[in-house]
Amino acid sequence: MAGSGPQYDDKGFEAALQAALGMRKRDYPSYIGGMKVASGVEFAVRSPIDSSITFGVFQEPEDGVAGIAVDAAAKAHPAWAATPAQERAECLTKLLDAVRAQRYRLAAIVLLSSGMTRRESVAEVDRLIDVLSAECAAAAGLKGGRTGVWGIITSHNSPLASPGGHAAAAMIAGNAVVAMPSRHCPVPMYMLYGMMEAAGVPPGVMNLIVDRKDGSYESLANDPRLEGILVSGSADYLEDMMFLQIDDELKVLNELKGMNPIIVHRPADVGAAARDVLSSAFAYSGQRLFSTSKLIVTAEDGDRLLDALLEGAKGLRVGDPADTDSFAGPLISEAAAKALVKKTDRVRGNLLHGARRVEGEATDGGFYYTPAIVAGLGDDDELTYMDSGLPILCIKVVQDMDSALEELGETECGLSAGIMSKDRKAVERFLSEADVPFKFVNESSLALRPGVHARAEEFIK
Repeated sequence: MAGSGPQYDDKGFEAALQAALGMRKRDYPSYIGGMKVASGVEFAVRSPIDSSITFGVFQEPEDGVAGIAVDAAAKAHPAWAATPAQERAECLTKLLDAVRAQRYRLAAIVLLSSGMTRRESVAEVDRLIDVLSAECAAAAGLKGGRTGVWGIITSHNSPLASPGGHAAAAMIAGNAVVAMPSRHCPVPMYMLYGMMEAAGVPPGVMNLIVDRKDGSYESLANDPRLEGILVSGSADYLEDMMFLQIDDELKVLNELKGMNPIIVHRPADVGAAARDVLSSAFAYSGQRLFSTSKLIVTAEDGDRLLDALLEGAKGLRVGDPADTDSFAGPLISEAAAKALVKKTDRVRGNLLHGARRVEGEATDGGFYYTPAIVAGLGDDDELTYMDSGLPILCIKVVQDMDSALEELGETECGLSAGIMSKDRKAVERFLSEADVPFKFVNESSLALRPGVHARAEEFIK
């Protein structure tokens, strides 16, 4: 947000963006045990901003590559685990210094890879900086425990801070890592991998694979040699991770995106509440880990809030995220765009705003859609209780605060829930009864950052 957080220099970002646009296309292999591993089967990764922007070609991993990566990590683990925690942290401190020095370059790659706006992209890098800084500083106080090989599987919701922060925290704890970032925007993690190598992370401690299919994700998650697995984001293959092999020996850190619902009950300022709901729901086109996809509003506030939401939604500019006046950019993929159209066409009679293709020369090459607001759906409609991972806000009007909390309990919340209210007792009830890891009060969910489990102690058994 303007006026808060680390300093932002638009000229500095613009220079980095132009340099990123001029990057030479390259080949991106898997990195296993410090070696480049190719398969001969290539696939291109294109920017969601404009499909004419390509980063190069990636190597489709062959069957068994995930197991080979676990082999390499298992071989590297004993020596790395035997290294004093402070020395491991010193290695990662060099990475921290490099990330700080290349803050705008990394952010520009995030923007081009994911479609995040300028400030969202910088915030993504800053979150990684926060995690690295905190974990390096806390390394001296780490207590001993069992470590091993961890799988880090993430999606596009946080293309750098989540995979990079979790991997770094796991490594500081003494683990070796096999990371599988989003197939849609893997380039930020490839850039970070190069910085890890330069910082002195030993071969095999960090291994990197990208698969455009689901085979390698399943193979990694099913490998019995893993000490633990972290899944973060919103994607079908991440949901499937919850139905694969899970035993008492495998530690699972689950950061799957949910609806991150908000209750509005007697707000102090309806206009301010509407603005916070809109930013919670539609920043990064509803694709953030903490994006809100359900609004629960009590009947006494329903009409006024709905009017404010619809008026505010008219002013949200969806366009090229490199433009400084864009509120949000494109959806991550053609599949996401088709899903948005399908889900909103099905409830067209309840669609109050949005779900329209944004036409124009600047948006022709990407998947740009106005955010959707729906209301009046039946309780059996999946949009009322299950997250879509898309810019769709479902409004549920309930009678009173009791009903609001009951509705909250029947919702797939995920990581967070919020309330906007001047009623102190209502806020206290929410804080006491909402069963979610993170709660926010009278503010946007933008205050919440990815990397929930990005702490070294989480990766020790």
